[in-house]
Amino acid sequence: MENIDIFILTSIVATLFAVFIIAMWRELNAISKRPPDYSAESGPRADMIKFIGSIFDDKNIPKKEKKLIVKAMNRTISDMESDGIYFPSEVKEELERQREELNCEYSGLPSVKSYDISLINTNKTLITK
Repeated sequence: MENIDIFILTSIVATLFAVFIIAMWRELNAISKRPPDYSAESGPRADMIKFIGSIFDDKNIPKKEKKLIVKAMNRTISDMESDGIYFPSEVKEELERQREELNCEYSGLPSVKSYDISLINTNKTLITK
């Protein structure tokens, strides 16, 4: 009777394990009965990629215009300034600060802050100024 606590703990863990196995079995059976959902991706990035793909699939658009579209999409601030479009220094500083905040310093991937709506609205007001 010295090890009664071990017996109780073992019975609880074994019961929870059995419940887990039964729940997994039911879920796998339910998944196998449903047809898989192959819906297309959605969201702003997926829509942009679809739009760009539709531009280049269109045979009526001349190659010269397609190259112009690609050039316009890949423009940076330095390219715009060389074309005569200048930005105030506070806009450049704010964009640089936000770029550092919006990307993870270790992986370079978008950070959690990149999905914050208030930051996106801040960017829109900076661009319109």
